[in-house]
Amino acid sequence: MSDTAIKPLLILSIFAPSEHNTLWYDLQRRFISQTTTVEYDYGLFLNGVGPEEFDPADIIHHSETNDGHKEALAYLLSYARQRAYDNYLILDSDCFPVDKNWYIQLTTQMQRFSKTIAAPFRVENLDLFPHPCAVFIAQREIHNKRIDFRNDISIKNMLGIEVQDVGTAMHGMDEVMPLLRTNLVNLHPVAAAVYHHMFYHHGAGSRDFNFRVTERYKYYEHWWPGNDQEQKAQHLLRKLRKNPEQFLNTLMGKKTKFLYRLFLRH
Repeated sequence: MSDTAIKPLLILSIFAPSEHNTLWYDLQRRFISQTTTVEYDYGLFLNGVGPEEFDPADIIHHSETNDGHKEALAYLLSYARQRAYDNYLILDSDCFPVDKNWYIQLTTQMQRFSKTIAAPFRVENLDLFPHPCAVFIAQREIHNKRIDFRNDISIKNMLGIEVQDVGTAMHGMDEVMPLLRTNLVNLHPVAAAVYHHMFYHHGAGSRDFNFRVTERYKYYEHWWPGNDQEQKAQHLLRKLRKNPEQFLNTLMGKKTKFLYRLFLRH
């Protein structure tokens, strides 16, 4: 990536050890290119991942050991703070924009609501804090010290249970606009999520396929059995890999728009 060009947007992403990194890298680059209508720079933090599968021009930092997600986020936040862009977007490797107008729509909404940060709130995981799979930060907010992914303080979730996670330190920040899950079709209670019809997050893209709400709390067990998690994970990956556009259109309900319009007329 260029260190000299000043552009509207800096996109940074973290890649941790995963057998699926080739898929995530291809999808992330492809969908960023297809959906981002402003000029941008793109950079990667390779967190214990070899550089062989990546374009050297995209790599801004390569750690031979996995420093953990918190440390990678802290590095990217520091990196962003040293560079002048209109806006900054930090992504997980398995997360990418999916709507061609996402940038204009998001910045317009943030201005309307007087917000300077936007991020998913995974209420489907019973969480009440910004999740760092897709964090969008305006330039005038980038130096806010409350933006802290390293300090995973303990807060209560929607069940009143204390949780510590990356992003809990940003709980209660008035500057944050929540991006909620907008799937019209849900193939999993937490994974394969579309947020605000702007970002896709596969979930557990570089770790074991489990989530607090399904494995620890078994909140969905009355309709979503918690068994065969690996089989379910592989099923979602096969669907996504086979035809990403069709998979995303299904999740976003684009195949059902005609029926929805018909319903509205009655």
